[in-house]
Parts: sequence; C-alpha cells; structure tokens
Amino acid sequence: MPVNYQQVQQQVRDQVKLAPARQKQQRERLDRAHVLLERHADDLAYLQDKVAHAAARDKGLRCAVPLTEALNQAHAAVAPSVYPVLLAADGSQINPNRHDAIEFGLVNVGVIRMQPAQATTPRETTSSELFLYQSPEDDTGPLTEEYVALLRDFKERKELADLAAAEPGTVLTLTDGPLELFREPKGDPRFDALFEKYLGVMEYLASMNTVTAGYVDKPGADLVVRLLELTLYPDEELQKAGKDHQLGGVRDIDLFRNTLNPGERTAIFAIQSPSAEKFKQRLEGQMALHFFYLNVGRPEKPGLVRVELPAWVSRQAELVELLQATLLQQCRQMGTHPYPYALHRAHEVALVSFQEKQQLQVMIEAELRRAGEEPGEQSNKQSHKDLEGRKRYGA
Repeated sequence: MPVNYQQVQQQVRDQVKLAPARQKQQRERLDRAHVLLERHADDLAYLQDKVAHAAARDKGLRCAVPLTEALNQAHAAVAPSVYPVLLAADGSQINPNRHDAIEFGLVNVGVIRMQPAQATTPRETTSSELFLYQSPEDDTGPLTEEYVALLRDFKERKELADLAAAEPGTVLTLTDGPLELFREPKGDPRFDALFEKYLGVMEYLASMNTVTAGYVDKPGADLVVRLLELTLYPDEELQKAGKDHQLGGVRDIDLFRNTLNPGERTAIFAIQSPSAEKFKQRLEGQMALHFFYLNVGRPEKPGLVRVELPAWVSRQAELVELLQATLLQQCRQMGTHPYPYALHRAHEVALVSFQEKQQLQVMIEAELRRAGEEPGEQSNKQSHKDLEGRKRYGA
C-alpha cells in the first residue's frame, strides 16, 4: 500500500504553518546564547566551577567544559611544511537476523593510507571478522546489533593502531564519528570487557603520540549551548538546567556559524559526560576527550564540523595545528561538499553489499553441510521479502 499522499499533504500544510513562530523562537534563543557567549567568554574558572557544581547534582550531565582558551576565540589554520601520514578507517557490518537461515554477524573495516600533498598512491587494506558461533565455555548470550556495532568501533581503532605502529614518523589516525562510545547495552557484561580493550587501544595510540581524531559531519550537539545554559541558574537551582532547556533547539553550529571564517576553528573544550569521565581517568587525564568546531566550508556557505581529540593531542599546539590543516586539505579535495577524502575512500572500501552477504551465507551453509550439519531455515517472512528483490544489504 503506498503512502497516503493526500492525507500527508494536509499534515504538511498544517505543520508548516508553525514554522514562522518556531523560527522566531529560535532566533530569540540564539541571540540570547550569543549574549551569554560574549559575556562569559573569559570567565573560564567560573564556568569550570559551574560545571563541577552541576555535575555533582546531575550525574548524567552532558555539556562542554572550557579549558584554556576564551569561548569566542577563533584560530586560523597554519599550513605545515610536510603533512603527516594519514590513516583513515571506516567500518560496516552485517547484523544478525533471526529471519535468516543462519544468524551471523560480520565486521568489515577499510583503512586508507596516504600522505597528503605528496605524489604517492593511496594504499587500502581491509579486515573482516565473522561472528557465527561462540564456544560453549563463552556462552554470554546471543549476538546483538548493539554489540556488533561496538565491535566495529573497536576494530576501526585497533586496525589504525596496528598500522600506525609500523610508521616511522608522525601519524594522524582518523575515524568517522565521535571518539566517545555511546553504545552501552544494559546488562551485557561483554560491553565492559570490550570497552576496556577500546581504552587499551587508545593508550597504545597515546604511547606513540599519534594524532588521533574523530570527525563528526553535520553535528547536532549542543554541548557549548548547554554550558551557557548553566549560567542562567544560581548554584542551588542547577538541577533545573537539565530539564528546562531555556536555550533548547539551539545547536553549537548555530552559535559559531557566523563567527568562524573558512578554515578557522573554535576554542578547544572538554566533554562532561558519564562516558567521557571513564576516558579522563586513564593516563593521568591524557585520554580525556576534547573537541573543537572547524569551518570546512566557503565564505558563501559555512560548513561546521566537530572534531573530537584526546587530551594528549590537544595539549600539544603543533599537533592541533597539524590536525586542523590536514582536515582542511582533505576536505578541499571533495569540492562543494567538503568531507575528508580519506574517510570517503575508507567508506567505499569497507562497505558490505547485499550480494556479499548472500555469498557469505552460501559459504557458511556449504561448510556446515561438509561438517555433517544442516543449516536452519529462512523465515517465511524473509522469503517473501526476498522475492520483492533487494540490491543492498540493509535495504
């Protein structure tokens, strides 16, 4: 049955009527946020104390924390004499599906190695890991989509760390998305073990002084805005800040869009959150998660992205400059839709097609029969869906 376009058309008309009032409200809130940004731009100690008091009252508090730079400070890029070796990784996965004849998972990681601005051919590698059966001694429950996604995030960083160790000079490792891990399946003991492995990989990268970063395209976060919201409450009422959201709907990229010229970055902030706290406790704070916003766009079309980096990088000004310049160099290669070229290539290498999933199913079924085992049966629901025709895994 197709979408009832006549019914939806009326809903569109009704809801679009709300747009002017919504836009007016957002302009007023954004203007208020800009006033707070300028008013408290240099009040770093006051803001740090405000976050500490708020976090003591709200264990789930998530916001930015100022470090050493004024909130409204902008930093232009400095072109390096030589760009570092760049290793970019992206991953894709096959999630277990109970409707398939055989439930299995797969994580596929693609890595691109290149040295920007040099006449060298990029080198690509792939690493694939199949998850079919657990040993009887390790029966920790069924494989879930959440856990496969965690494995993908871990394997991306693990591949980068292993490859970085083989490079003699300065190395920059880049992944798509934040460095912070948000996925935490409740009641799944495997998460803690995997999270420890993830932190171990980060420690390994720190031991090599690797320039490590996560690139967040079109970020919707309001970390800095939430920081500014805290200033609207006296200390005894800070618990309201997490509920009232007086600046709700205003994003950080709205706040900085007209204050950053192309190529400039904001001040560097720390992340206050329960997850980020686990990073901060390692290596005497060297693994604390920091971030800045970077304008990779053009004068007529700003394009702000969030770049997450660990403290061991952010505390070395020359490494931050190298990271900023490399990201801009990579984004320029993608023309009017700026995005790091190496990450784009890594995504192409990592992508798993629906046809590849089918080939893996055939391979597994053949091995099971060779071992004297019969594979299960596909569900009737899946059989009918496949008759409709599918071209890509996950479609």
